[in-house]
Amino acid sequence: MKRGIGITALLFALLLACSCVNKFKQIEITSAAIESLSPRGLKSYDAVVALGVKNPAPAFNLMNLKADVYRDSTAILHLSGENVAVAGRTEKVYRLPVSAQIDSSVTLMQLAILARKFKPEEYTVDVSARAVVGGVGKNLNFSGMSLASLMEKASK
Repeated sequence: MKRGIGITALLFALLLACSCVNKFKQIEITSAAIESLSPRGLKSYDAVVALGVKNPAPAFNLMNLKADVYRDSTAILHLSGENVAVAGRTEKVYRLPVSAQIDSSVTLMQLAILARKFKPEEYTVDVSARAVVGGVGKNLNFSGMSLASLMEKASK
């Protein structure tokens, strides 16, 4: 009898764990906007980014946040953010302090030209992070997100 209860409890725990993992696959970045920007040297910046996250999963901590901005498959900007606690089963905008560094292959002259002819639809963003719940973690990767769609959602 005790063995049957133990097996049932184990199966229930396994089923619950599988459903939580599936919820983590449904996490979405819904918007992104720059709230403040301050230069730190010629090719580095500190910024605060408002990042919209739709989270159907339980609450978790987001660590090792990194993002790369590309134009025509060429890296333009590399960002890294601080750890943040994401509330469970909500859609919320989080203010993240980030450090940005212009890619070493981009010159200041190229950057000035890109800024003058800026069209968000020409840029894509790759984001990676590690979500941790109670010591168990999962790597999250969002690739090829359109910068224009992220900016459009942030303005709504």
